[in-house]
Amino acid sequence: MTAITSRALLALTFAAGLNGAIFSTAFAARAAAPDEAASGTAVSKEFASSFNDAQDLLKAGKGAEALAKLHALDVQADVTPYEKYLILRLRAPAEYAANDATSAATDFDALTTNSFLPAADRVQMLRALSTVLYSSEQYAKATVALQRYIDAGGDDAKLRGLLPQAQYMNKDYAAASKGFRAEADATYAAGNVPTEKSLRLLASAYSQADDDAGYVWALEHVAVAYPKADYWKEVVARGIHATKGSERTYVEGYRLKTQLLGSVSESDRITYAAMAAHEGYPEEAKHVLDEAYANKPFTGNDLVEANKLRVEVNKAVTNDHAQQAASEAAARNAKDGNALVSQGLLETVDGNAQQGSQLIAQGIAKGGLKAPEDAKLHLGYAQIKSGQDADALKTFQSINGDPTGIQPIVHVWTLYAQSRLHAGAAPAPAAAASK
Repeated sequence: MTAITSRALLALTFAAGLNGAIFSTAFAARAAAPDEAASGTAVSKEFASSFNDAQDLLKAGKGAEALAKLHALDVQADVTPYEKYLILRLRAPAEYAANDATSAATDFDALTTNSFLPAADRVQMLRALSTVLYSSEQYAKATVALQRYIDAGGDDAKLRGLLPQAQYMNKDYAAASKGFRAEADATYAAGNVPTEKSLRLLASAYSQADDDAGYVWALEHVAVAYPKADYWKEVVARGIHATKGSERTYVEGYRLKTQLLGSVSESDRITYAAMAAHEGYPEEAKHVLDEAYANKPFTGNDLVEANKLRVEVNKAVTNDHAQQAASEAAARNAKDGNALVSQGLLETVDGNAQQGSQLIAQGIAKGGLKAPEDAKLHLGYAQIKSGQDADALKTFQSINGDPTGIQPIVHVWTLYAQSRLHAGAAPAPAAAASK
């Protein structure tokens, strides 16, 4: 949340009418001018002397002493309504300086409707009232005061930004999320990226308001702008959960997890390896198994199954490598591009992503594909693996339709490509979010 300036400094600012100098009505002992007398804004010599003393005390940081001086003035029998107003105007900041926020807020609120307050000063008194209420954690009242300040034309950007924060602290999450979202939209529109903290706060407000579409919007934007495993973990989980389940799409999900999170979970390692091998990518299965054996070996039944699978996978990898040149030549001579796409993905998962992306691109160009959108997904994957992030983003964004249920995974890949390009200001749109 936004920090508030020190109490002593704020008190002086409030007393200055927020104009940067001590409250301008400092009186010398003199006779009232005719127009002052007629308008009821004259002060007596005795009042002026004591009032100036009170101002000096506040200026010296002695809020309690200033209050005592003002109280002595206030109880005099002959004090005029205008002098009452002057006392009120100085007493409010003095109370704040003396750590009496409740009384200060009451007096600032009274000032906003006082007939002697110049119209030009009303916004400034509302500013003071809002700041006192927020800084003293009176959030329910602060939301009302801040809205009054805004409605009156207050244009202090930092103070206006306190409204959704006060709403959030007051547990009015729906209103807070609208305010935070407006701030985020304005920041993006200006060509900038909101802070990580502000996007997290927006996500929290949406979550507390049970606005899932809004929450996803904030989650994806913070993941793109500030890519961290904690953010990607949920983005990936949502994408995979929304994907139509099949062995092939599960493998796509595991590839996504491995790239964005570094690895799949221990419970998924055997399944990933087995599915990859079954789909015709034993080299991918070998990488999964080898990493597991090297870092956190299998145990129990998983170890038995992994040992058996490893033998089969290693044999298949050896055969693939022996036939690699012939397979690539056959793919190039084929009438359609399906074999080139498959060969390119094999190269990619075998660690040759640059070569893989070229083969897949040639296969797409050749045409006649059984699953053209899947081929684009694999091209984007190969481009990501080979560091061609800008090309990958274009590829993912070119995928149209969703005949095989891969669009949620494609969406996450698109976000990831954007994050690698530092394109946090314009993440790909998710499901329509509330505003």
